[in-house]
Amino acid sequence: MNRSLLFITAVMMLSSCAGPRAASQKTTAEGILNRTGKSVEPDTASTNSSLPPGMDLRQPLSPDDAVEIAIWKNPQLRADLATIGLAEADLIDAGLLRNPRLDMLIPVGAKPFELLLSFPVEVFWQRPRRIAASQQALDQLAQSLIQNGINTERDARWAHADVVQALDRAAVAKQSAELRERVSKLTEVRLRAGDISELETIAAKTESASAGEQLIRFEHDVQLATERLRAVLGVASERPSLRVNSSPPPAEAPSPMEALLEKAMERRPDLRAAELAIATATKRAGWERSRVLLLSAQLSSKEVGTNGVLTGPGVSFELPVFNRNQGLVARADAEVEVASRQYVALKQRIAFEVAEAREQLVQELDALKTVREQVLPPLQRAVALAEDQYKKGDVAYLFVLEQNRGLIDSQLRVVDSEAAIRRAHAQLERSVGSRY
Repeated sequence: MNRSLLFITAVMMLSSCAGPRAASQKTTAEGILNRTGKSVEPDTASTNSSLPPGMDLRQPLSPDDAVEIAIWKNPQLRADLATIGLAEADLIDAGLLRNPRLDMLIPVGAKPFELLLSFPVEVFWQRPRRIAASQQALDQLAQSLIQNGINTERDARWAHADVVQALDRAAVAKQSAELRERVSKLTEVRLRAGDISELETIAAKTESASAGEQLIRFEHDVQLATERLRAVLGVASERPSLRVNSSPPPAEAPSPMEALLEKAMERRPDLRAAELAIATATKRAGWERSRVLLLSAQLSSKEVGTNGVLTGPGVSFELPVFNRNQGLVARADAEVEVASRQYVALKQRIAFEVAEAREQLVQELDALKTVREQVLPPLQRAVALAEDQYKKGDVAYLFVLEQNRGLIDSQLRVVDSEAAIRRAHAQLERSVGSRY
């Protein structure tokens, strides 16, 4: 009896000592910091509305400022990080032991007293596999959350670029409106002098009104882009006036495709998560196979006539005749195959994302260079000459209007190309998994 009690006690102590390793929210936040260079707000922060140290929403925000605030405060990222607590709870549950079972039969009439203590022995081969599967799932989730942090960085840079683009488009539209207003006034002067017909004056007024309407739309676009930036930063409920710094977009050409793809395969957290998904499914398949046999050690005490209470060991197990856990084993094997195929699909998607982002960046860099060096200078010269000739009465208003329209369209192309470069640069960083 003493040996049996000692055996069961030793099993319980040894099983409870093998604690799992947990990847906490703190370590996941450190992973985001390593990839983005920005910190997640610690759980010890005083209020949820705090900003990163040194940040002030009343000051103009650079793209890096926007990323720092978004990583710190973005509510969806913080909600995603909170889910790691669920995986940690699953890991804790995987390490718990099934409680011993005590059956006691009360002596009634001629029936003797009987006591039966059962302890699940299958813990020796099931618990390590269960813990390993839960640990892999936790690590997989941690890598996925690091990828969410990288996505948040990309979204912040996109939102910042949208605000800069909206502001620049509004500035170009303002110049266009002022120019058309000036031309409209010139036509009125020439009409009074009898140099042109009233029809040209009406056309000039119409163009001036259209330019004013376009300016109003672009100014509303500024407000819409600012609200999107607020949402990404996590300050949608706070109403300070947001301002942004409009710095030139990166002008350097990206690295060769082979180098970017190699770095992406090495650095992408979601690819690492896909690898861990295969390991998780494999561990789970091993765990499901270990559940075929359920074995319990028993300690039985029974009153036997005049001999008093006799105690002795025993075993109890299920006979795997009908149910050998075939369904869950087959499901676990299928999960391994699914995870493997998803891993291959993700590698293909990463290769496409890197190639697409790089090609977009190169395309917009080339387009911006062409417009700036070959399109804008002659248009600016043509507009200046056309306005001078119109004042002298040598050309018609429509000629001036066409020259100005071409210049405004080219200036908008510059603004759009600069914004596209900022977005493509952010997307390429996200596709690679870090700064490239």
